[in-house]
Amino acid sequence: MNLRQLRTLSTILDRGSFAAAADHIGLSHAAVSVQMNQLETTLAARLFDRSSRPVALTADGVRIAQLAGEVLDKIDNLKLEASGSKTSGAVSIGFIPTCVHHLLPRVLDAIRKTFPDLQVSVKSGLSGELAAAVVRRELDFALVTTPLAEIPELDITPIASEPFYVIGPPGTKVDSDVSMLRSLPYIAFNKHTWVGQHIAAKLQQRGIHIQAAIEIDSLEAIENLVADGFGVSIVPLRLHAEAASSKLVQIPFGSPVDTRQLTLIRHLGKSQSRLDTAIKSIFVDLPNP
Repeated sequence: MNLRQLRTLSTILDRGSFAAAADHIGLSHAAVSVQMNQLETTLAARLFDRSSRPVALTADGVRIAQLAGEVLDKIDNLKLEASGSKTSGAVSIGFIPTCVHHLLPRVLDAIRKTFPDLQVSVKSGLSGELAAAVVRRELDFALVTTPLAEIPELDITPIASEPFYVIGPPGTKVDSDVSMLRSLPYIAFNKHTWVGQHIAAKLQQRGIHIQAAIEIDSLEAIENLVADGFGVSIVPLRLHAEAASSKLVQIPFGSPVDTRQLTLIRHLGKSQSRLDTAIKSIFVDLPNP
């Protein structure tokens, strides 16, 4: 038994098949099969059900693959601890598009100052896409809107609450958030996003029935359209973002005001290293520049 075999086994669990694992780690399907045959022989255990197509992990195989992942995490942590402040290696982080412009530079700057040798890769995507990537262990962390439903594989750390405001063009009459929403065409945030679904659910809960004239997934575009008089919308007051145009009319959405919760997610099965702890602290400190 060697670390390469354990890493392959852990990758099969994460990726779901021999073929996907082979593609991820850069081996042929045959090489993966040979490694797993050797591992089964060494452990004297039946790790795979080869009567199924594709080949699937047995219950023992899943348990041992999970243990292998924990062992590999501890080895990686040991390497990080031994390297001290000169942390090398790589970390991958996902950001929802609405946080890229204002929060990504702050995070990268803090990581660079703390771990100058660390390679950081960044992916931008919708919350659901990023959460799925973390579950598959394709990303180490992701900053997302709080999941709408529980995802057992995720460790979730609250980062910040962003209040929602109804915004309208210059001269919009403000009696209430409801009357303001009904005064002009409604510009909706994309309902395929978690924040768009959250807003839609809140509107439904309050019995505010409005038909979207425009649906878009860029907060900056929504604010520009509203400023140009195309309609009204509901947007979060984003952490560290510049204030919306002073020409926009704004009123809190709901009483008490509704909020978008930003959270940092990581895989629950991954051991927490000094690097993980430090990166989590960087995100937790974001609301306090």
